[in-house]
Formats: sequence, C-alpha cells, structure tokens
Amino acid sequence: MTLRKTILLLISLLLLPLSTPAAESPQIYTVKKGDTLWGVSQRFLKDPYYWPNLWSNNPEIPNPHFIYPGQQLAIYDGRIEIVATKPESDTPAIPDAVFTPDEATGSVAISPPETIQPEEEATIISTSGGIGFVTVKDIENAGRIIDAVDNRIVLGPEDTVFIEMNDLDGARTGTRYALLEIGEKFRHPVTKRTIGYHVIQLGEVEITDVHDEVASGKILSSNREIFRGAILIPYQQVDREITLKRQTRQISGYLIASLRGNSSLGQFDIVYADIGAAAGLEKGNMVNISRPRKTSDASIADLKLPDVLIGVAVIVDFRETTSTLLVLKAVDNIFVGDRITTITD
Repeated sequence: MTLRKTILLLISLLLLPLSTPAAESPQIYTVKKGDTLWGVSQRFLKDPYYWPNLWSNNPEIPNPHFIYPGQQLAIYDGRIEIVATKPESDTPAIPDAVFTPDEATGSVAISPPETIQPEEEATIISTSGGIGFVTVKDIENAGRIIDAVDNRIVLGPEDTVFIEMNDLDGARTGTRYALLEIGEKFRHPVTKRTIGYHVIQLGEVEITDVHDEVASGKILSSNREIFRGAILIPYQQVDREITLKRQTRQISGYLIASLRGNSSLGQFDIVYADIGAAAGLEKGNMVNISRPRKTSDASIADLKLPDVLIGVAVIVDFRETTSTLLVLKAVDNIFVGDRITTITD
C-alpha cells in the first residue's frame, strides 16, 4: 500500500461517525408503602450499603433518605437512580434506620404507579435521650441543693433537701426538676464563645414546700451519688415516639456537643445543635449533616465544591437556642462542628 493510500484510509476512518452503544434500559420499580432505600438496595443490588454512596456523591438529589409510595426507581446493572417524578403521596416511607425493611423477593413492577392511601403521619421510636448538655443561660437560671436535714454527705431517694432557687417566687409545690452535675465547658466550634456545659444527670427532685428564702424538696430518684451543690433545671419528659414533621424553611446550624462527650459520632448517637425554637425548628424535623468537601490534588480551579453529606438526624427535643438530635444514619464519622441543614423536600 502506497503512502498516499495509507493517508486516505486513515482520513476515511477518522471521518466515520463514532458508534454509540445502545442505551441501557433500566427496570422501573414503583415504591410501595414501607419500602426503604436500604431494603431496595439489598433486594435488587444485593448490597444494602449502596444507598449512602448514591446519596453522598449526588448532591443534586435533595433527600434520597426518604422514598415515597408511588415514586419510581430506575434499576440498572449495579446502580439505582431516583426517577424525577412527583410522588403520589406527600407522606414518606418510614426511615430504614428505625424500621425493618421488607426483604421479600419478587418480580420488578413495571406498571404505572398504583394509587396508595398515604399514612396520616410517620413516626420513629427513640430509645436514646436524656440530658447531656445545658446552655450558659440554663446554668444562670438553675437552682441548687444547699443542705439536707442531717449531716450525711451522700444524698439519695426520699431524702429531704433545701434548695436555693433563682426564681423562688416562681417555685411551685409538686414541680419536678432534674438534678445535674456540671462537667466540661463547651465552646462553639466556629465562634469559639462559651455556649454551655456537659452535664451528668444525677436524678430527680420534687418541690414539697416554699419558704422565705429556700424551697424544700424530696429526692425522687438517683442515678448516682447526689451531693450538696447539685444543680436543678426544670424536668422535661423525653418523648420516645417522635412524629416526623416536614420543615418548610431551610434552617442551618452546627453540631456543638454530644450526650456522651465523645468526639467521633455515629448512628443512634444523641447530639446537640446551636439552633432551636428561635430559628423555627420543631420536634420531628429532619436534618442533613454535612461538611465542606475538599478539592482533590488534581483540581484545576479554586472553587467551592458542594458539601459532602455524611448523615441524617431528627430533632427529638429543642429549646429557644439549642436542640437535641438523634442520628438516624451515618455514612462516615460525624464530628462536633459539622453542619446541619433542615430537609424541606
């Protein structure tokens, strides 16, 4: 073959249209009541841990932790995609962090979404809780045990104690208080100002009488030794059943402390945030937990990348400027200083 023919042949090959592989045709699965991404991933990919990978690396998907009855999923070979269609119901399927998914096998549904009556509400059952963090304002307003009826050092249930109250005029017979021991001071991870203290719950006390300068109380229960100087804050019943409530506004803040005081947090840990009722949070609101995404060594531009989603939590209690959260899912270690943002989808 001459050089001229060789060159013409190469040019002809370069001018040929690029061949396009046949588009991969997915199977379409219609989400049913009780389905979770965990269960669907296990059922079709044999990998229940697939869904965090889908979530963490696709920031354009606002909230794949919830899938809805009537919503459709595209099942490919080795991956799942959420079909961008309006769900039939406004009620999300139950979070897989709490409820056991249906692992039954069966044929893939390809028919149009079936009409499903939405549940009136979705709930989770919280088995964690308790006081572990109080704000500076809580401490300023707290009362304290100053004495007892005898010289015993260690106090316990049924003991009568005398209490110094910040607002003695507001003290009422029969009111219950939590007894706390103050621990480590916490600073805000961003502003570095003191925001509160880690505390250990010692027990409960009930006001039995109010006098000129002190109140009398009876210790109802104790988790550990109670001494003079133990502080009192109003007792709050921990709700074990939380109704999920959709938040309409995007509210963001930071994790500031944890119940156990540990630095590395994960699923089912109790954590605290620097936003509460004043910001518009309500019990049952869901939040994403995220942190800034670092650029790779090969990056060619110094631009802000979307945050990495590392967990999801639910508000189980709140005060004016702080809230208590239960971590439902974590795809990586969670740390104090990570950001939270309400889920509005």
